[in-house]
Amino acid sequence: MNRAELRRPLEDMIGELVDGLASLSSLELRVTGIELALPVETRVLGGPSGLVVHADLPTLRTRTAFDLPVGRFVLRLAATPTESAA
Repeated sequence: MNRAELRRPLEDMIGELVDGLASLSSLELRVTGIELALPVETRVLGGPSGLVVHADLPTLRTRTAFDLPVGRFVLRLAATPTESAA
């Protein structure tokens, strides 16, 4: 198995980040918005239903001239007010 196969689909990475933020509610914190800017290694691979974007945090801390450049993934989450139930 090569390193590209170890990356997970982008939606799995986003889901894990959101789940981690949701766990903050157990700390009695009220988060109304957050922005994450993360380095990511990405690949576009063929899947059974078409192309799939795979992304994950870099696997190595040091980079060489042979490594592909690391991208930047920015995720902004914010609470939106809803009408209160009457």
